[in-house]
Amino acid sequence: MQFLKTFLLAALVLVAPASAATIQKRDTVDIFIWGGANFQDYTENYTFNPGDCQAITAPASGIVGSATVDENATCNVYASSDCSGDVTGTFSAPGISDTGSLGSSFGSVSCTIPSSSGSASTTSSAASEPTDVCDA
Repeated sequence: MQFLKTFLLAALVLVAPASAATIQKRDTVDIFIWGGANFQDYTENYTFNPGDCQAITAPASGIVGSATVDENATCNVYASSDCSGDVTGTFSAPGISDTGSLGSSFGSVSCTIPSSSGSASTTSSAASEPTDVCDA
């Protein structure tokens, strides 16, 4: 019995530092692009700094059918490849399952996350729904 108590105490000491580890805040934004609606035809992922402009390469289908973004991120979509001109749409985490007519206007994005430097975030005007898509 004493051996079991000693063993469990030693195991707890080894596990405690791992469970007390702090979670690091992400400094980048990840966007995942699909050529089809409802997260079909995975195409590309992009990692960039909040507030930066990220050009989006059109999938083989010619349009972005759906897109996901990191938790707490909000992204403005532009028709241009350099985030110039008017914002054609906005989406937030977890993403947008069907871009509809916005899909042909995905030339670039600029995203923000809370407590990051960069442009101010806006509210989502596009419908989004939770997904159980795993990181690729």
